[in-house]
Amino acid sequence: MRQFTWPGAAYWGAWAIACSYNFILIGVGPAWKKTLVFSLAHFGIWAVLGLVIMPLMRRYPLRQHWRSWLFHLAAGAFFTACDITLGHLVFAELTGSYSKLTLLQLIDVAFKNCFHLGLLTYFGFLAVVQGSDTQQLARKRELQVVEHKAALVQAQLQSLKIQLQPHFLFNTLHAIASLMHYDVATADRMLNRLSELLRISLQEVGNPVVCLRQEIGFIDAYLDIEKIRFEERLRVSWMIPDDLLDAEIPPFILQPLVENAIKYGVAPRADGGNIVIRAYSDKHGMVLEVEDDAPASLEAQKGFGIGLRNTRARLDTLYGAGQRFELIRDNARTVARIRIAHPATRELAYA
Repeated sequence: MRQFTWPGAAYWGAWAIACSYNFILIGVGPAWKKTLVFSLAHFGIWAVLGLVIMPLMRRYPLRQHWRSWLFHLAAGAFFTACDITLGHLVFAELTGSYSKLTLLQLIDVAFKNCFHLGLLTYFGFLAVVQGSDTQQLARKRELQVVEHKAALVQAQLQSLKIQLQPHFLFNTLHAIASLMHYDVATADRMLNRLSELLRISLQEVGNPVVCLRQEIGFIDAYLDIEKIRFEERLRVSWMIPDDLLDAEIPPFILQPLVENAIKYGVAPRADGGNIVIRAYSDKHGMVLEVEDDAPASLEAQKGFGIGLRNTRARLDTLYGAGQRFELIRDNARTVARIRIAHPATRELAYA
């Protein structure tokens, strides 16, 4: 139930404007003082009655059903009768007018002169109250929709990250378990690197975005683990300008791209392969790329595994139309490319 709150300056100001309009409408002439008293009496009473009428209007708003119209016709007639009767009595008392009329005659004059205008005033008041409430309700619902979408986006991102992190973790633990059978020292080194990597990743838990500098630190730690496995077979080049290091991107967004390049571009080849990680900006936004030089004979094996599918889903959830994710095959190379539009032009999914 809506709680009653005492109206503020806008409420009394609106009735003051209505009073002034009525005063000007009747006419400013020799009897202007009586006209002023008449307007003040009637609209002052309307303002006081409005304190009772407003909660009633909100409890029983006007709808398409005939019963609501009948209700407000009855309520409007009642409150209009109260206003014009009391208004004429106050006017007569303060100005000495209608001194020869009895109470019934004064009420008859009030009804003949002002009832139709009073009923219009009631329905005008009803329109203002209901219109204001409808607008506030619309704003409240819009805010609720935005909050709901934001919560949904956060839940989707968290779900995708939960899927992604165990995927990498299990792969690494499997590699450590395999090494333990024939190279304990290397397995121990990899376990230490994994501990450091988990420490870095835990620092980013709950952050919707990180700067590119932080993501590079995470990828560098990840590559340290992979270089233990592949040694000289894994060769990595970085092409990232300094002016992009503070750009904001989703956390852990490059790791599945690098993992995919290693899985298909390095692991199957006896001599390993080269991976290039680059970032650059153009007029449309920022571009992140992970490129490997696998020969064409291996390209058919490459596709969208769980990591890349989650990457695409995360980008779509976070940025909507403001992103583009491509897996491009060109002769003897494969490029995983992420394009994120400039903040001023991209369309967020929950906007």
